[in-house]
Amino acid sequence: MSLLNNFNKFRRLLLGAYKKIILLIKYKNLKIGKNFFSGKGVIISRKNTISIGNNFYMGNYCHIAADAQIGDDVLFASHVSLVGGDHKIDNIEVPMRLSGRDIFKKIVIEDNVWIGHGAILVHGITIKTGAVVAAGAVVTKDVEKDSIVGGNPAKEIRKRIFK
Repeated sequence: MSLLNNFNKFRRLLLGAYKKIILLIKYKNLKIGKNFFSGKGVIISRKNTISIGNNFYMGNYCHIAADAQIGDDVLFASHVSLVGGDHKIDNIEVPMRLSGRDIFKKIVIEDNVWIGHGAILVHGITIKTGAVVAAGAVVTKDVEKDSIVGGNPAKEIRKRIFK
């Protein structure tokens, strides 16, 4: 491996460690495993409880605004959002801004998952091991193991296969 490659790897490790420390200081309900890296402009809600496993990568401008349990070897592209607890909408006699919030439900992302650019994951779902969420997908239901999903709402496109 060239000297430049070694330097870039070292620089990335340092930057990841620095960002991890800053996030842990800023967000008291956040737990992060080893080999963490995040891009710029990441927003994490202070009120939510978030646990992130080892070897996690999060691209630029991701937004985590839901309780979440994220496994090992998970990748988020840029602009991924985890959201939850929207306003209640069933009572038409109450203005929406006064309608209150829904119950917050945890998002579970198991190991070895890739979430594509701009995907939105709503609270209460589980994305199982080995799944891929396509760019721009809106995930409103659980995603099965080794599935590739896409669209709005996200639907299974196909299964990943061993070659």
